[in-house]
Amino acid sequence: MTRYLRATYGIASIAFAIVMTSWSAQAADNALPPPNPERNAYFGDLHLHTSLSFDAAAAGTNTLPEDSYKYARGETVDYLGKQVRRNAPLDFLAVTDHSEYLGIATEAADPNGPFKNTEWPQKIASVPLQQVMRFFSPSGFLGTAKPIPEFTTEKVLESNWQKEVDAAQKYNEPGKFTTFIAYEWSPMPNGDHLHRCVIFEGPKYPKRPFSSLDSNKPEDLWKFAEKERKEGANVLLIPHNSNLSDGLMFDYKDSYGNEITRAYAEERQMNEPLVEVAQVKGTSETRPELSPTDEFAGFELLPLVINGKKEHLHGSYVRDAYKRGLEIQSKVGVNPFKYGMVGDTDAHSGITATEEDNFPGALGNNDSQADLNALFNKKNPIMSVPNTILTPGALTGVWAEQNTRESIFNALKRREVFATSGTRVRVRLFGSFGYTDGMTGSKDWVKHAYAKGVPMGADLPHASGLKKSPRFLVWALKDPNSGNLDRIQIIKVWYKGGQSHEKIYDVVWSGNRKPDPRTGKLPDVGNTVNVQKASYTNDIGAVELKGEWRDPDFDPSISAIYYARVIEIPTPRWPDYLAAANDFAIPEGTPTIHRERAWTSPIFYDPR
Repeated sequence: MTRYLRATYGIASIAFAIVMTSWSAQAADNALPPPNPERNAYFGDLHLHTSLSFDAAAAGTNTLPEDSYKYARGETVDYLGKQVRRNAPLDFLAVTDHSEYLGIATEAADPNGPFKNTEWPQKIASVPLQQVMRFFSPSGFLGTAKPIPEFTTEKVLESNWQKEVDAAQKYNEPGKFTTFIAYEWSPMPNGDHLHRCVIFEGPKYPKRPFSSLDSNKPEDLWKFAEKERKEGANVLLIPHNSNLSDGLMFDYKDSYGNEITRAYAEERQMNEPLVEVAQVKGTSETRPELSPTDEFAGFELLPLVINGKKEHLHGSYVRDAYKRGLEIQSKVGVNPFKYGMVGDTDAHSGITATEEDNFPGALGNNDSQADLNALFNKKNPIMSVPNTILTPGALTGVWAEQNTRESIFNALKRREVFATSGTRVRVRLFGSFGYTDGMTGSKDWVKHAYAKGVPMGADLPHASGLKKSPRFLVWALKDPNSGNLDRIQIIKVWYKGGQSHEKIYDVVWSGNRKPDPRTGKLPDVGNTVNVQKASYTNDIGAVELKGEWRDPDFDPSISAIYYARVIEIPTPRWPDYLAAANDFAIPEGTPTIHRERAWTSPIFYDPR
C-alpha cells in the first residue's frame, strides 16, 4: 500500500483555498462570475419548512418562504418575536413545505380568511395550537383516511403552490444566491417516515405538487417525476429521515410487498440520486449497533425507542443501504440505493439555523420558548425525546461551476455533493486507476484529478487486465468558524461470499500521531472543550488535510463503494452555548461535546 500524507496549519493555506474554491464574495460585486472548470464549493439547505407546512403552523411558526430566503442570505428576520440572523449566509436554499394541505392550516384558522364562512376557524380555535395537527394528520397525511374535500380543490392547491413559486423566483439571483422551487412529499404509513423532497431545476415546474394525498406509493411519485421531465420540468427526489422509517426506506421489497426487480432498481436510481444523511432529527449514516468497529458511529443519534416504538435499524441507515444495494445488485444487476449524500435542516421554523453558537430553535414552540429554559426541560411533543437531543441541522455542499440553478442542479444530479453536520468543511474525493504517486503535491492537482479520474458521486471505470488497486485522492479544508480537522477517513463497503462488509481506513490526520502497530488504531487528537464556558481552542488539529490512498484489500472482481468522512476536533454542542449565555444548568444525560464532520458522496466501483 502506498500512502502520501500531508497536513498544513498555516492561515495562508486556508485563505488561498477559500479564494480558489468559493466565489461567494466575488458574486457580491459581479452579476455572474465566469464558470470555474475546477468547480467551486457552495453550501446550502434543500429541506426547510415555513408556516405553509401544516405541522409548522400548528407549532406556532409564522415565517413565510420570503423570510426563509432572507435569513439564508444573511438578513435579519423575526422568529417568534426574536430578531435572528445567520453568522454566515448560505449560497442556495430550497423551501420544501409539505405538499399535503399546503398553506391550509393558517388559512383555515383565519376568521377573515378564505374559509371564514365554514366551521374551520371556530373548530381550530377550540383546541390548543399543538392539537391543530389532529385535524389534518388523520385525513390523509398518515395515509389512514380520505382527504378533506374543501382543502384539496385545484384552486386551493394551485393558489398556495404559487406562493412557493413566487417567493423562489423573487429571491433567485444567479451568481449570488440560488433558490429552487421545491416541496416535500410526506407519506407516513403507521407513523413511519418515507418522505422525499422534490426539487425542480426550473424554469419549468408543475401547476401543483403531487402529494401523498394523491398517492403514498413512491412508485407513483416517480411516475409523476418522469412525466414532468417529459414536459420539460427537470426534477429529482431526495429521501430523508430514513432513521425514522422503521427499516422501510431501504427495504428489500417495493411498497407493494414484492421483491425488488431490475426495473424497480433502475427507476429508483434514476429518480433518487441523493439521500439525506443528517438533519435536525439526527444522523442516518450508521450507528454503533450496525457498525461496532466504527469508533465515530455514535454521532447525533436519536434514541432507539421513539414514542414507545422501537425502530428497526436495518434498512434505516445509509451505510446499511449501501450494503443492501450491492446485495440487490448481485441479484438483479442494478443497485437501487446508489446514493450521493446531502445534509439539510428539516427545520420547521422557516430559518435554516445550522450554527451551534447561534441556534434560536428549529421546531417552533416545540423547542423555542420565550423562557429559553423550557428548551432544556421539555421533551419534543412529536417524538417524545428531549429537545437537547436534537441538532441545529446540517448542510449540503456542492461542487459546481457557478452559483446558478443549472450548475448546482447538475452537481446534484451527478452526485458531486457532500453533507456536513452544519460545519462548512470543504472536502474533495477523487479516484482513478491512472493516478501517479504524489499528485496532490502539484499546484494544479485538481485539474489533473478531473482529467485522469472521477470525483465523488461517479462510477470508477473498470480497466481490463487490472492488477493494481485504484488510488484515491482526498482533501479537506476547515470551516474558518469551527474546529480544526482531526482526520480524513475512507469507508469501504462491499458484498462478497453472500455477506456484506465494511471497513474504515484512516487516510490522513493531523499532528505526528502514529497508528498502534497491533490494533491499527490512531491515537485520539485530544480535547480542549470547556463545557461550562462553551469554549475550545484550535491548538490541536489541522487547518488543511490532504492525502493519497490505495485500498490494501482491493479485489478487482468485487463491487465496492468508497466514501470519505472528515472528522473535526471536539467542540461544544448548542446546549453548551445556550447554557453559558443564560446561566442555565444543562440537564443530566445531555450530550455536550461532539465531533462535527462531513461525508462525501461515494465513488462506485463495479467490475462489470
